[in-house]
Amino acid sequence: MQSSELVSEPPVQSPANQSTEAEPEQKKPEYKKSVPREYFESLVVTLIMALFGMTFIVQAVKVPTGSMKNTIYIGDQLLVNKFIFGPNSIFKLPFLPHRNIHRGDVVVFKYPRDPKINYVKRVIGLPGETVEFNPQTNRVYINGKELPEKRLVVREQSPNDPGALDIISSEEGPAGSDWTVFYYERDEDGGYDFGDQMAYGVRQPFRVPVKGDPIPDDIKSNPERRGVYDADGDGLYDCDQYFCMGDNRNNSQDSRFWGTAPRNSIVGRAMFVYWSLAQSESDTGGGGNFVSRTRWSRIGKFIK
Repeated sequence: MQSSELVSEPPVQSPANQSTEAEPEQKKPEYKKSVPREYFESLVVTLIMALFGMTFIVQAVKVPTGSMKNTIYIGDQLLVNKFIFGPNSIFKLPFLPHRNIHRGDVVVFKYPRDPKINYVKRVIGLPGETVEFNPQTNRVYINGKELPEKRLVVREQSPNDPGALDIISSEEGPAGSDWTVFYYERDEDGGYDFGDQMAYGVRQPFRVPVKGDPIPDDIKSNPERRGVYDADGDGLYDCDQYFCMGDNRNNSQDSRFWGTAPRNSIVGRAMFVYWSLAQSESDTGGGGNFVSRTRWSRIGKFIK
């Protein structure tokens, strides 16, 4: 019987002239950017991010009137959340959280009678709802039911007065009041002094239009207004509408006078005050000491 043997192969011998150690890798020349180029690239990236943020995420606005006092003061500068209500253009960013517009939201929108101007008001009436406002009691009714608001009585104030409203007393409101509104004290006859603001521009009760509702004749006959509400000229509202009012009810030109805010005109929701500068009634905002005029207690104030 033939036996098998395991035969190991002899080790491979290195050539005599071959080194057993690995040669060090040849270093590549380092490429270093110039300082001006580094600054330029950083600036470009910063500008792109800022442009993206201002286009889709936030927008800064300055409040020039007292229609929202004491919620928002004259001279408050706000950051506006532009994505919270969802996409409102051809540019859609599905990764950003969004929701529908709710009653009570403080929104910034393009003024329908002059879209170059941004207005800030509180949403009171939603699409399809019926809104009524009683100027003698300063109460709002939605679909016949009183809207829960906390009402404070204040002393009458000049529209351009930058100071806070002087609170006299509070009136009892329905349960569930989530925000506060302000109005002037009663006059000697027991009513409210509204000055020239009694001539409301919308009929009462007022039904807030929805997309596809026919536009009224007064809008049809006005080319500028029709361009805002019925851009395609088919005689129907292009989008849902919202009834907005200021918290300073006796000093607010709002939906009671000029109508509704179209959904496609709403920029976003006011988030918080990032800066606030006090000014006198005659001041245009440029005078005085910057530090002393800054309302430090307003900075970071959330709008609700």
